[in-house]
Amino acid sequence: MKHYSTLLLFTLFSILQLSAQIVDCDCDNRYATEIFSDVNVETVTYSDVHNLQMDIYTPVGDVCSNRPLLIFAHGGTFIFGSKTNPSMVELCESFAKKGYVTASINYRLAVDIVGLWNQFTYYTDTQSAYEVVLNAVTDGKAAIRYFRKDVAENGNSFGIDQNQIWGGGNSAGGVLFLHAAHVGSLEEFIEPLDANRATMAANIINSFDGGIEGDSGNAGYSSELAGAISLAGALHRSEYLDLNDVPSVFCHGDADGVVPYDCNGFQNNSNYDQLCGGGALHPEMESLGLITELLTFPNDPHCPWDASSSKMNQVKSFVSDFLYNNIDCAPASAVNEFKNSKELLYQLDMLGRPSSPNQRGLVFNVYKDGSVQKEYIIY
Repeated sequence: MKHYSTLLLFTLFSILQLSAQIVDCDCDNRYATEIFSDVNVETVTYSDVHNLQMDIYTPVGDVCSNRPLLIFAHGGTFIFGSKTNPSMVELCESFAKKGYVTASINYRLAVDIVGLWNQFTYYTDTQSAYEVVLNAVTDGKAAIRYFRKDVAENGNSFGIDQNQIWGGGNSAGGVLFLHAAHVGSLEEFIEPLDANRATMAANIINSFDGGIEGDSGNAGYSSELAGAISLAGALHRSEYLDLNDVPSVFCHGDADGVVPYDCNGFQNNSNYDQLCGGGALHPEMESLGLITELLTFPNDPHCPWDASSSKMNQVKSFVSDFLYNNIDCAPASAVNEFKNSKELLYQLDMLGRPSSPNQRGLVFNVYKDGSVQKEYIIY
């Protein structure tokens, strides 16, 4: 009897330890709050062509293998920045702890496209601006394709749901992934432009081996996104939005002097090419009946959350709620159906005792495949 009690206590202790890290794979138990205490970070090269890397974050102890993926891109006016930007790291860690797979990417900057001497003034010239931004967008598309290639050719080593890949980022990173999400062809990009700009953009896009998909690698796989997360990002034209566009969430300060809150030239300078921020895109999406939300920071400048932990927490909470309401994950009933198809070894109550036929309350189901399922019995 003593041996049996000791075994039960040890089993209960092990289950309670596991339950802190292993959670049910349904919406009732993940994605809304941070439920994991640690994350694993793996650095991979997603573009061999341009030697571009990204850091991939996964929750330590997670047994789920069909998780939404959030890919983030740093800000820095396409002039500076990297995947280790503190805001991107914080977002990746926080959402990975909620059960997502997250990634922070490097992408080519202005110096790589227009050279050392022109990198700081590229945005004053339309041709250079198009070259810098469009090349960065194609890098983001290659990062998306990397994961779908991994699913097809490497057995889904990061445990993602390839139908639920979201892209987003700060400032330039938001610009990058808004265009990746909402511009699907050369024709769509040039349609609202004047003849001169349309010719410039067409020449640049046609110079890429893959056209609008670019030539940053992982060809043959889709770069479609399930949604976009714009943190002080913008589209070149609000006309890019149409009835077929994906859900998008925006956070933007309405006194942003870098990326306009509404539609204006870069740095709110009408001499520079137009950008349309969250203040313009959100109502346009609403008018089209698209899924969208906007968090406005009144009287705040560019990316106020970078310098304020309380505002960063607002951003994380707002984006988290939007994602939770718009991702597609299995409801508890579906998990229970799957659970019932597996071979149950034994069921224990909270004290580590074998459950009775009329057991009520919280129990732990231990299956032959080693998984542990929490269940609350009320009938």
